[in-house]
Order: sequence, then structure tokens, then C-alpha cells
Amino acid sequence: MLLDFTTSDKIKQLQREGLRPNEKLAATITRAGTAAQAQLIELATNVELLHEDQPECYAPIHALRLLGEVGSTEIIEPLLRQIPVELNYEDERLPQLWAEEVPQIIGHLGEPAIEPLWRIAADAAWPSAARSSALVALTYITAAVPETRDPIVAELRERLAATDDKAFASHLVVALANLGVKDAYAEIMGLYRAGKIDQAIIPAGAVRQLLLTDSAKRLACVNHPLWERYDQHGPFSQERDA
Repeated sequence: MLLDFTTSDKIKQLQREGLRPNEKLAATITRAGTAAQAQLIELATNVELLHEDQPECYAPIHALRLLGEVGSTEIIEPLLRQIPVELNYEDERLPQLWAEEVPQIIGHLGEPAIEPLWRIAADAAWPSAARSSALVALTYITAAVPETRDPIVAELRERLAATDDKAFASHLVVALANLGVKDAYAEIMGLYRAGKIDQAIIPAGAVRQLLLTDSAKRLACVNHPLWERYDQHGPFSQERDA
């Protein structure tokens, strides 16, 4: 299916939509399905717009969220290549929100995303922050597709036991902590005592708290439908409640 001029124009219109895109506009774009994907990726990865004035600053987040409705595994690499997002600006809220939602949007893809995420996470040529986001996306997949939890946890623990890369080990610990893997507690604390985990990436106290709490609530955002994201996430929800 080719992207017609009408849908292309609608995607460009996202730059003029402000905090919440018109629902008819969003429906037109999502009806185009994966034919809209390439142009949505282009807009979603234009992260410099996040630092522009309103309404343009919201466009990459609108496009990112719409990719969650129409996207395929082809969105993974272009999104992760934008991480880390530049935060050296007066208002960092939108870049932070964008970076937080990328793993959720990717995790929403489910099982097809698992192999490409492991490949990126294991590739030292990728930036450390992008590799970490790939691991976090894997944790979100376990909430989208619960039967993937056990194999993903097992793979995380296997890679943690095998790696000598302190930064990678630290990001694996972040993922296990995010999943609340209580029975990895002793193993992970032992790595902290041995100096094999970077406290600057994640302090031991934060890991203790995450490992010993239920992960269901913090991973639930992966299952938010489009408009629930606007109701609950970031300045969009704050403005709506005002």
C-alpha cells in the first residue's frame, strides 16, 4: 500500500497539532497502516523538534505514539539510534518523555522485537544508552506478552553471568531490576560487592528497591492504547487536567 498525498499531508499536520492531535487526524493516519510508517519514523526521529517552540515540539511524540499503532520491527533501529537524546536545553521534559516512551512503543511490538533487541543490546558498536534502552524494551515485552518473561529473564541472567563488560553488566542489572526478579537479589548484590556493577549507572539501593517490588505497575504502560497515553503521560495529561 502506497502512502497517498492525503495521508502524507496529514502526517505533516502533526507539527501543527499542539498537545493532543485531532482524533480524526490520528484515525486517518492509522488507517494507512504500515504505509504511513516511513514518514512517521522520519518525524518521530526528528528529535531536534523536541526543543522547538509549541506546537512543533510535540510532533515527534505524536509520531512516536502513532508508530505504536501502525509500526513493525523496522522502527526499532531508527528509534534507538536517537538515544541518548540531547538534554542540554532549558526544558528537558519532552526529550525525557520521548526517551522513556521509545522502549514502551518498541515493547508493544511483542515477540517479533525480541531478536533485533538482543542483537542491538549485545553490539558494542551501539551507544551504551541505546543498548540499555533495548534491554528495557525487552522488559516491556514481558508485560505485552507474559509468556516471554521466563525466557527473557533467563537470557538476562545468562548474559550477566558471562559478561566482563562492567557497563553492559550494569544495564543487564537495570533490566532485571525493572522486572523485579527477586531470586536474582543475592547474585546481583554479590556483583556490587565485587565491584562489577557501576553505581553511577544504577545504585545498589535503587536495585534493592526495584528487585523487591512488583514490576507489573511500572511495566503496564506498554499496554496503554493511544489515547490513554495522552490521558496519563507527561504534559499532555497535566494540561488536560488543568
